[in-house]
Amino acid sequence: MKRSLWIKLVLFILALVIGVVLLYPTLRLLVATDLDEEERMALEKRALHLGLDLVGGMHLVLEADTSGRGFTPKEVVSATDNAISIIRDRVDDLGVSEPNIQRVGRNRMQVQLPGIADRKRALEVIGKTGLLEFRLLASHEATMKIFSDIDAHLSGDSLGGARPFSGYLVPAGSDAAVEKRNYRAFKKLVDETRAVVPSDAEILFGHEEEVEGRTIRRVYVIKKRAEITGADVKDAKAKPYSGNDPNLQNTWMTEMDLQRSGQTRFANVTGSNVGERLAIVFDDVVKSAPVIKERIPPGSAATITSYDRGGDEMRDLAILIRHGALPVPLRIVEERTVSPTLGRDSIRAGVIAIIIGLAAVVLFIVIYYTGSGLVAVAALIFNLFGLLAILAGFRATLTLPGLAAIALTIGMAVDANVLIYERIREELMTGKFPRSAVETGYSKAWRVIIDANITTIIAAIILAVFNSGPVRGFAITLIVGLIINMVTAIYFSKGLFDLYLFKRPDRKLYI
Repeated sequence: MKRSLWIKLVLFILALVIGVVLLYPTLRLLVATDLDEEERMALEKRALHLGLDLVGGMHLVLEADTSGRGFTPKEVVSATDNAISIIRDRVDDLGVSEPNIQRVGRNRMQVQLPGIADRKRALEVIGKTGLLEFRLLASHEATMKIFSDIDAHLSGDSLGGARPFSGYLVPAGSDAAVEKRNYRAFKKLVDETRAVVPSDAEILFGHEEEVEGRTIRRVYVIKKRAEITGADVKDAKAKPYSGNDPNLQNTWMTEMDLQRSGQTRFANVTGSNVGERLAIVFDDVVKSAPVIKERIPPGSAATITSYDRGGDEMRDLAILIRHGALPVPLRIVEERTVSPTLGRDSIRAGVIAIIIGLAAVVLFIVIYYTGSGLVAVAALIFNLFGLLAILAGFRATLTLPGLAAIALTIGMAVDANVLIYERIREELMTGKFPRSAVETGYSKAWRVIIDANITTIIAAIILAVFNSGPVRGFAITLIVGLIINMVTAIYFSKGLFDLYLFKRPDRKLYI
């Protein structure tokens, strides 16, 4: 008994510490008033997020118009997935915290933008037609000179000693890159120094990627003139590398077929720039920048090689190129706007309901079960703490249905304690010692508690699998809450009884 009690105590302290760590960003955001913008953004990424119905924002359902384009059913789904990826990149640029973007059916997508205030700008950014371009990179020497000129412009040092711009850059293979934590500050400098960059070039970024344990975005100086565009591409597909380069064996590549209009131009570009790099730019993001290894004559397929051994990167690139050639128009089929005021009212109403419900339950338990009721109250508080900590740890988004699930979880937690206490009462009435009555009472109640919670969890899982948005949020919150209920009811509250009866097994139970 002594060993198991110590194990429970250590596990409880460990769970408490982990919970505090997970909830710290949320609590810090709630109480701090002196946070700078960078610190606030860092905390928001790790905090428990509030959904659209609690902070206000926009809810959209978009439909990809694939009619009359000759797409197969599989290509319709693929084009929609590609559009979702593009929209997600655009929404990131809007600065929306924890957007919810997912496919609904074959060719529809749901977009939820919590906290967005500028409806007109959001619709313009989301609905614009993407542009796929193939553009040459500036030479390494030209790139270094532009970076040096920007440094001199920002510092006023014509000798180039200070590095307020290029000091942000880190190496990423043969490219320069900026770390994710510095991206916003660096992007601001890029926007402020556009006049320093030659008129025929511009600075663009790659997508986020992991390199040597760091999240980065590559930085490119790209020529503004497009050599060919998505309209010149007929088809693109990913396939295993079939060339003779030993360094590329067991890798994947993307093969492109061009329309007749683009074949001659592409042959001229590749013939004149062997050894240079050709950037594939979509929505002003550089998706790839392969080296031109040889001239591609008219009628031949162009290949883009990589060191991708799994094939996913090249498959994604092929989808992007193929459907970038035929941008899929999006039309809004549903739009709802939730005002921040309505969101605040929802939070207030939900929190008041939870507080009133919790207070009523605590009052009933303490009056009806006296001293043992305090054990149930402690377990209930720990249960809510654990639920919020897990939701914060998974960076979940708490919605109004999620608050309803929390309220329901409180009721289910009390139900488990009532079952246990009634069993303990029955055992005490037969004349058993308190410790024996507790052991038997928990043992008998365990199966009933498991049955009751498992059946509810199964129903909640079905809700989560076959629904989306608020219904799924309710179901997931309920599932997590019920699992924690079972753990706290059996192990945490029993541990408190074991601690109370540790030295005196016959100590009176107030139940």
